[in-house]
Amino acid sequence: MSAPSLTASDSADLPDGPASVDEAPRDTTGVPPCPGVTGPADESAADAMALIQLGGLIRDTFTRAAEQHDLTPVQARMLCVLAKRPHGMAELARLFGVGKASLTGLVDRAAARDLVERSLVPGDRRVIQVVLTDTGRHSALAFHQTVVDGLNQLLAPLAPQARADLRASATAVADAAGASGIWAAHQSC
Repeated sequence: MSAPSLTASDSADLPDGPASVDEAPRDTTGVPPCPGVTGPADESAADAMALIQLGGLIRDTFTRAAEQHDLTPVQARMLCVLAKRPHGMAELARLFGVGKASLTGLVDRAAARDLVERSLVPGDRRVIQVVLTDTGRHSALAFHQTVVDGLNQLLAPLAPQARADLRASATAVADAAGASGIWAAHQSC
């Protein structure tokens, strides 16, 4: 789904006022220009910068929410992943893109705070899984709500149709990147 293009009459509603037809298009994205990028042919660069800006806003919202709940961003992400279901250590290491030693340290620190615990997988005593404790589940839910509230504040200026269009566009981008299923399994955060 592509964003609708602006006409000369649409530009009257923009904060900078109407643009004449002879004028070069104005930047209405609020995204700072890339060095060396000029002209309407560089719309794809503006799209990329808009995604970078949104990614930064989401990351900052996530980080602030983690701090509000006395979590590191990595601990918060782990709680989100585990809120859906327990995971084995090898699976968590793969999801986080870290080695076993790094993951062991992360799990140890979370366990020391009573957020997670290790348990044997029923039917396979060789495999250890990480599960949320009651404290960890409470923290995951509180963190999730703080993130949702923060992101909804960012979306507050958008009309309902613009929000629906954003959801559809984000889904299309995730699907095209083959990433839609990655976060679908972790919808709790």
